[in-house]
Amino acid sequence: MKNRIFILFVCVIGLQNADAQVETQKELDSLKIVVSDINKNLGWLKNLKVGGWIQAQYQYIETKGAKNFDGGDFPANSNNRFMIRRGRVKFTYTNKYSEYVFQLNATERGVNIADIYGRFILPKAPAFSVTAGVMNRPFGFEIEQSSSVRETPERSRFNQTLMPNERDMGAKIQFIPVKGKKLYGFRIDGGFYNGQGIAVPGTTPSFAWTTDYDSFKDFIGKMRYDRSTKNDKINYGLGVSHYNGGFLYQNNAIYNNIVSDSLGIKSWQIADSTRGPAYSKHKAPRIYYGVDAQISIKSTLGTTSIRGEYLAGTQSGSLTSSRSPSTLLPVTYVRNFNAGYAYFIQRIGQTKHELAFKFEWYDPNTKISGKDLTGTNGMTDAELKYTMIGIGYNYYAHENVKFMFHYNMVTNESANGLTGFTKDIRDNVLTLRMQYKF
Repeated sequence: MKNRIFILFVCVIGLQNADAQVETQKELDSLKIVVSDINKNLGWLKNLKVGGWIQAQYQYIETKGAKNFDGGDFPANSNNRFMIRRGRVKFTYTNKYSEYVFQLNATERGVNIADIYGRFILPKAPAFSVTAGVMNRPFGFEIEQSSSVRETPERSRFNQTLMPNERDMGAKIQFIPVKGKKLYGFRIDGGFYNGQGIAVPGTTPSFAWTTDYDSFKDFIGKMRYDRSTKNDKINYGLGVSHYNGGFLYQNNAIYNNIVSDSLGIKSWQIADSTRGPAYSKHKAPRIYYGVDAQISIKSTLGTTSIRGEYLAGTQSGSLTSSRSPSTLLPVTYVRNFNAGYAYFIQRIGQTKHELAFKFEWYDPNTKISGKDLTGTNGMTDAELKYTMIGIGYNYYAHENVKFMFHYNMVTNESANGLTGFTKDIRDNVLTLRMQYKF
């Protein structure tokens, strides 16, 4: 009798365990289905990358209210300021043959779109891709270099003048051979853009810089070659760029020539519009030619980098500024210019310390010098040449944090006959910046 009871007990326990195992298996199967559904629904997150950086800085300038290209003009009654120079959040979604980029810039001055574009890689020819949207202009080296890795606070004065805010709306085709191909390291960009740039709050001119104002489109083309030695101790690059564009003349009030009178005094001469079609049917030229080169060498002294860029061409602007205009001009002045920069950057050994030196210049009108500005010939300070020498120290405190100390010495060409510019303006500026990048 006892044996029968024991056998019955064992059978009951076994059946209960079997039922429990069945229920557990059902629960596991249900959990697998849930996890599978989550992976299907959230799998796209594997292709999404989020990054950004904040640049908080303090600046001091020699004169209250001085005009400035290191973050914008100072207020009339101030010679120092705290500001968020850039506050970026960037979303990049990629898969095998496409890429989508959306980047916002937020500061105390407002919020604006920095980048929003899509890129499609041709499946049967992966060296070729098509990009359309708001993006950096493919010209030179400095414009496309991210502000998060640049060793100085700002891009050069001429880049800010000729191509303000760096970005524009347009479309381009790229040729970038994949690694392992014979032409690897070679790159070609070519595209068409609206030409007026994009809006950035707090910049000059105002925030109304968003829409195209004529039917003309600007062509930008660039060819680059970048390589490194097998041990990666030497990296070098060379590029050539061309910008061919302009904007609609509003009328025949065009000054594109400079003449001298019997006393040798130079002045603007209005264009002769009596022959041929009216100028109002044509384009005020913005034509630039550029070349750039870079080399970086690793040694026991640390990494030594040398970079340079040179531009020359024709720029149309107003009487008081050579800046590419945000609106059509009632009177247009056409100038020949040249500009350039040279960097010397030295990382100190294997430490977190770096020294950076930069020389740059921008001559908006190569046909005019300071002595030609008599104050009586109608010419303004828009013709003056500027040279800048920057001295900086960078401390890479952490992979996410960089401190920058930079002093920019700005020298303008003097003009004895032009009020306010008979000597160098006191507008040297000191920038102390902390950058956090994620």
